[in-house]
Amino acid sequence: MTDRKRLYLISAFTLAALLIIFFLPFDTVGRVLAAFALAAAAAVAFVFLKKRSIPSINSRMVLLIMTMVALAFLMLYYLSGLELGFYRNPYAFNGQIFFTRVVATAVVIVASEVFRWVVRAQESKRGDVLCYLCCVLGEMLICSTADVAVSSFNHFMDLVAVTMFPALLANLLYHYLVKRYGPYPSMVYRLILALHMYVISVQPKLSDSLMAFVQLLIPLAIYLFIDALYERKRRYALAKKSKLSVPITVLAIAVMLVTVMTVSNHFRFGIYVIATPSMTGELNQGDAAIYERYDDQVIVEGQVIVFEKNDVVVIHRVADIEIINGKTRYYTKGDANDNMDAGFIYDSNIIGLVNWKIPYIGYPTLWMRSLFAR
Repeated sequence: MTDRKRLYLISAFTLAALLIIFFLPFDTVGRVLAAFALAAAAAVAFVFLKKRSIPSINSRMVLLIMTMVALAFLMLYYLSGLELGFYRNPYAFNGQIFFTRVVATAVVIVASEVFRWVVRAQESKRGDVLCYLCCVLGEMLICSTADVAVSSFNHFMDLVAVTMFPALLANLLYHYLVKRYGPYPSMVYRLILALHMYVISVQPKLSDSLMAFVQLLIPLAIYLFIDALYERKRRYALAKKSKLSVPITVLAIAVMLVTVMTVSNHFRFGIYVIATPSMTGELNQGDAAIYERYDDQVIVEGQVIVFEKNDVVVIHRVADIEIINGKTRYYTKGDANDNMDAGFIYDSNIIGLVNWKIPYIGYPTLWMRSLFAR
């Protein structure tokens, strides 16, 4: 059997195993099984596949850069807690979680990078893709702090935006680094960022969505820096080979960033898909309403707003405004509804002001939401 056939067989079996593990409804078991699967794949690949990669003369410097970036990120991350506050870390190191989390996470990272290093040396695009998918699944299993089994549409969107997108982009960077500088830069970088939470007993109150947004930007920044520092001539030499690679990459990253931003609702602008016919005429089902975050702007009658009431997000028009005992009450109504909404809302309920829409773009979202409603 040739090396290439062995490569496809090892990668395909590993990918199938990880897909099965990924949909297990147990976070701890999935993490341990992923460690076993990737460790076995790395060991078999290391023994049976030839290792042809030649370390770059800049490998040590790139290792130092990746280490410094990881430490700088952690420093800024914990400094943010001085502004946002801290919470007690439920995953702080203790004997109960040592093997199920610390050891399992470390094994997944080390095995992923060894497996990636051996596979990337084979110069097989198909093998690279299979290996990339295996490493992404491994990353998602160790980055998720909750069960990965998808129970609702919102859970699905959180999984995509907060876990999958950062894993996709980060592993593109690791693929790039391993090919040119060996497995150690990305391995050390990942170990530092993944294991710190098991050592420090407190964590900053930084939302997962904001962390995901930052984690999308960091791999891109690292790639641009290292590429400009060491690979400029190589980049120009390969520029003619693929005129579409750059715009496609930029578009994919832009889609990831926009998705994370809209899911997080922590930025100035956000998007909600219209799921009901209550605003038909102004906002139809399947339209995407673009809103500006509410920050004490003046609201007048007739303004379409996004607000939360009884734990449900609603997009309706302001029909009446009253000030009673110094507090402003807003009465709302859907344009297509016969009656006003029951009760009223306060400023604290308002999420944003709707000023724009994108027609029809939300139909795929409605279709996916319907799958979870069955």
